Amino acid sequence: MERHEILEAMSELKLYGMRASFDEIAGKGLARRDEIYPLIASLIRAERTHRQARSISYRIGGAKFPVLKDIDKFVFADTPVDEGLVRELASGGFLDAKRNAIFIGGTGTGKTHLCIAVASAVIRARARGRFFNLVDLVNQLEQEK
Repeated sequence: MERHEILEAMSELKLYGMRASFDEIAGKGLARRDEIYPLIASLIRAERTHRQARSISYRIGGAKFPVLKDIDKFVFADTPVDEGLVRELASGGFLDAKRNAIFIGGTGTGKTHLCIAVASAVIRARARGRFFNLVDLVNQLEQEK
């Protein structure tokens, strides 16, 4: 098979990660005179990485966050929020126990920031999530009646 046929076949098979990294991996492998198995393993790793990144991107998009937030950007010193508890939530242990996390507090206490940060951390790790503002959720539930 010629190079263009290989790339075309990768596209047909939807191996986009493999296709994107084919020239780089093949070039390095040939320069090092690698055997075929390490080359194939590298291509498979590239495809796996590509699919994982696409999956995370899809799940983050599906969560409908108004903006992306990160736990490390939250200033815990200015609030009474328990940093250890928030980081524990971000590890996703509450999902293993089949529990929910609800953030309650006054205006400007960081509920939205922390909710988005925890949800995005858990989504990046393994789960799916969906962000709802309480008012929007209640309105949507009213329409469903």
